[in-house]
Amino acid sequence: MSELASRRNLGILLGLLVVVAAVRFWPRGGGASPESAPAAARAAVRTGGSAASPGDIPPLALSEGRGEIGSAVVRNVFAFHVPPTPTPKPLPPTPTPFPVPGSADFIGPRLPTPTPTPTPIVPPQVPFRALGVFGPRDRPIVTFEDGPRLINARQGDVLDGRFILKRVGRESVDFAFVGLPPEITRRIPVLPPDALR
Repeated sequence: MSELASRRNLGILLGLLVVVAAVRFWPRGGGASPESAPAAARAAVRTGGSAASPGDIPPLALSEGRGEIGSAVVRNVFAFHVPPTPTPKPLPPTPTPFPVPGSADFIGPRLPTPTPTPTPIVPPQVPFRALGVFGPRDRPIVTFEDGPRLINARQGDVLDGRFILKRVGRESVDFAFVGLPPEITRRIPVLPPDALR
């Protein structure tokens, strides 16, 4: 009995499987299934027939507006299009040819540029007269005359904002100058006592 029951159950199961397959793959509404539509269309092209019925074609949507153009139309289709004339680029200047030896324009070898000679610095004239030296030997004082003025100065003093008393001797004094190198000096003599009478 069990073998007969199992055969019957197997038959019922097989029958259900056939019914499900028939429902799944059976064409609906007299038309072809969506999977077989391309194959039907290819067969219709080969035979010269139509693959779709007039009812399958969707109507045109005339109520919808036309698409907008993203930018303005520049070209007039009724006029001859002339492209804009490109702006010509200026030509680079023609370099002046350097004359080669043997040509008529060749003068000779180019001489090296001379090095400029430094202009010597001429110190200004000292407007003072040294009338005499007095005071201690280690820090002597010099008396200068500038017109009606009498000026007493020691070594290192700046006179009139321009003249630096650099060295004081018994017979002469040396001046350096503000704004000039310290090695540029000018010497003036100290007048002897008998020259002042």
